Amino acid sequence: MKRSGAVDSASIRERNLSLVLNHIRQAGTVSRAALVRHTGLSAGTISSLVNILLENEFVHEAGPGKSSGGRRPILLQFNYKARYLLGIDMGATHILAVLMDLQGCVVASKQVRYDVINDPDGTISTIIQMAQDLLTQMELPPPIVIGMGITLPTPLAGENLDRLTTIYFPAWENRDIRASILPHFNIPIYIENDANAGAIAEKWWGNGRDYSNLAYIKLGTGVGSGLILNNEIFRGNGGTAGEIGHTTIDPTGPTCRCGNQGCLEGMVGIPAIITEAQQRLRKDRPNWVSNTPLTINSIIRAALSGDPTARSIIENAGSILGIGTANLVNVFNPGLVVLGGDLVAAGDLLLNAVRATVIRRAMPKASSEVKITVSSLGDDAVAIGAATLAMQNAFQPSNLMQTLEGSVVIA
Repeated sequence: MKRSGAVDSASIRERNLSLVLNHIRQAGTVSRAALVRHTGLSAGTISSLVNILLENEFVHEAGPGKSSGGRRPILLQFNYKARYLLGIDMGATHILAVLMDLQGCVVASKQVRYDVINDPDGTISTIIQMAQDLLTQMELPPPIVIGMGITLPTPLAGENLDRLTTIYFPAWENRDIRASILPHFNIPIYIENDANAGAIAEKWWGNGRDYSNLAYIKLGTGVGSGLILNNEIFRGNGGTAGEIGHTTIDPTGPTCRCGNQGCLEGMVGIPAIITEAQQRLRKDRPNWVSNTPLTINSIIRAALSGDPTARSIIENAGSILGIGTANLVNVFNPGLVVLGGDLVAAGDLLLNAVRATVIRRAMPKASSEVKITVSSLGDDAVAIGAATLAMQNAFQPSNLMQTLEGSVVIA
């Protein structure tokens, strides 16, 4: 059994190693002398820790820097290709997998449409196969993968942090997603809500880098938001913060899948928009016949091509979404609201309607200070956020030695 002094010494070293690594990563290039100044650690400690990072290829020497007198310092540079992360965006009707480097760049990706709601076994098998495919797709030497993040389209609360909410996904009762996938990969696996992951991605790599308070609204089959307050994900008392999709917009509106009436999700979720399009077409064009099922993409394409019915549907969805966004802006006062998900393919047609409604309905000071935009990360945002969550955890002091030594094992 280790003495407490030995444990404390190892813990201190891990914290110092994490401090140095993260400083190099954030600085881009930095000298050993600068690390001494910025961290407060001794030159000997910095030298020892840097040697560990050099040996594990997390940093490399980038050549001499400018001299302020005396010898030119050798600059250290973070190696963004030293390790990789897997990110899985598990939606209600799709699975997207990405392989990401340590700079947030997607080096490989794969997406499939899938009936996630009703097929747990097939979903889990597909995730495993897609992750394996990404690793074999790389033309570089086999990447060292240090973690996997998986997002779920459901609140994560209470004891069900690794499970889909059975209210919305009854077929997934008693299915532990992490436990089902972990035996196939010898790496840590982290589970997160999809909208929270989108917020993490925007904060780290997207439009949110300069904002300490932001919201990411995911628009898909469901509608939810991830909230970052004071640079941290805000989960609320029980983990259900950000469920903007189940705020009431119209008490007499359509019944939502949660059982409530007039929820935002029940009015601007993709199924609701498709239903409205079908009803409008029957009313506006009684002779309309198509052998092709309506999809959100076909509605958006028609709207962007100038079809008046489709434009009206998208603009109406934007106005309704604007009401929900105005409520969020009034309550949380974020500096940035980012829209993501399938619906944002409508671009300015959607965005302008949202902005106009927020200006009209939110408090003037709050609406004048918030920027509303679409995700700069596109369809990959949630999967990138999942991978980033794994990276955040990998660089925690308690996990760093495992990260330095870790590698992927495929069963």
